This record gives sequence, structure tokens and C-alpha cells, in this order.
Amino acid sequence: MTTDRELLIPVGHDLGAVYSGADERRQQVRVGVEVAELQDHEFVVWLLAHGIDDQDRPTRSSLTDRAVTVGLEAGQAAEVAERFLRDGLLAAVDPEADDAVEFATEHQLFPLLQGLGPDPDQPWMQTVGLLNQPVAQVSVAVYDVLMWAQLAPELWSGCHDAARVAVQAGVTAPEETDPRNVLSGVLGQIHGLLCVRAAYFDRRRLR
Repeated sequence: MTTDRELLIPVGHDLGAVYSGADERRQQVRVGVEVAELQDHEFVVWLLAHGIDDQDRPTRSSLTDRAVTVGLEAGQAAEVAERFLRDGLLAAVDPEADDAVEFATEHQLFPLLQGLGPDPDQPWMQTVGLLNQPVAQVSVAVYDVLMWAQLAPELWSGCHDAARVAVQAGVTAPEETDPRNVLSGVLGQIHGLLCVRAAYFDRRRLR
């Protein structure tokens, strides 16, 4: 059963285009150790699931509507999205529902940009970017998960680690000290990072 609260989250790392002829181009997306080669219209759907800005929270319906504005047919976009959900290139997650924890135990978050620390104008927010050029802004809890994410075997462990560090630092706010609240915050803000390629999700690595 789907709900309007389910966000579409892209899974995989964009590896760029490959060419097998003058008019034969495919976009490669790595998920785990597998590489999917996407046609242009498929790649557009996968890109739109990242969001177009930090206010965009793609759902099945909003992604289809957005796809129509860039020239795809609604049915075509919906079919690709459903296929990607089955194949693991997309996940549909309600940040407040039980399946959020299931997603977090099966996927790992990887940062692609540097942590730059507090925003000078809004010190309760943290920034990420490159060479002292901020490109995204997130809460302290999300920032802590992102910066330590590669040390955690999956996102859910990363949320527990961030909550534990917050408690040790004397923080009492439940959005920073309760792992479930931390996870909801990450999933609710993640498109602000995905849309600027500050991070990506991959399948949990088997160890």
C-alpha cells in the first residue's frame, strides 16, 4: 500500500555516460557491485528522484508530474519509476513509518562533499560543500550522521552512533538523541543533499 507520505529516494552512484556508437549512449549507475545502464528517459526519472532543490520532496505523483514538464509522458515516467522500485534503483519510504527503519538497515549513506561546520548566519545549522564554498545546509543531527556515515555499516547504525555522540556531548533534544527521530530527520532532509550531489545512498555492504 502506498501513501502520499512516501518519499522516493534514489539509490546508486552516477558513473557517467558510456558510448557504444555515435547514437548509442547509456548512463551508468552503480548499485553495490552491479552497474545499470539507463536510457536517457530512464536516467531523467532517476535524476528527478533526487529533487530539484532543497524544498522538493519527490513522491510517485510529484515525480510523474515533474517528468511531464521536461517532456516525458506520464505513463512512461510512472512505469520507469515502478520498475526502478522493483529493481532497487529507487526506494519509497515514509520517514515516520516502520519501513523507514527497514530501509535504513538495508542502505548506507555516503557523503560526496566536505563538512564545513556551522553556518555563520545560522549557527544552529551546519553546512557542507567544497573548498569553503557551502552548497547545502542541514540540521546538526543530519550533519553528524553524514560526516560519520562511512564508518557505519548501514544508515540505521549511523543514526544510533550520532544519537550516542549527542548524549555524550550533553545534548538533550530528542531529535538529536533518539535514533528513530534522527532517522526521520535524515530522511526528511536528505533530498536537500541529494539534489546537489552532496551524498548518495547505496545498498548496505555485506561484510
